[in-house]
Amino acid sequence: MGIMFLMSDFVGALTLSESPEGLVVAGEIDSATVDVLARALRSANGGTADLVLSMADVQFIDSSGLRVLIEAHQEAENEGRQLIIDQPSAIVARLLEISGLTTHLHIRPAHAETA
Repeated sequence: MGIMFLMSDFVGALTLSESPEGLVVAGEIDSATVDVLARALRSANGGTADLVLSMADVQFIDSSGLRVLIEAHQEAENEGRQLIIDQPSAIVARLLEISGLTTHLHIRPAHAETA
């Protein structure tokens, strides 16, 4: 997949790139950029390993981005895998918390110890 850029006329940009475990997302996820994220997640689903979505550099996310995360989570679960939200930025973590999704989604916070 390589690196993709999408510029919005109203807000910044969304950058997606591949990582060994999945995808790295940076920038802003909103109604102007969410379709790019949705397509990337659909392309990444379908394998057998868990999909890690690194979100440390996400500066903004709205309800449309949240919807895409929920849909990708459900699709991964249907395939017997997990979508793991890795190191969500404070903004992403706060939205997940106030929406009540921290108990439903698989989240690997920045301070989690690795084995």
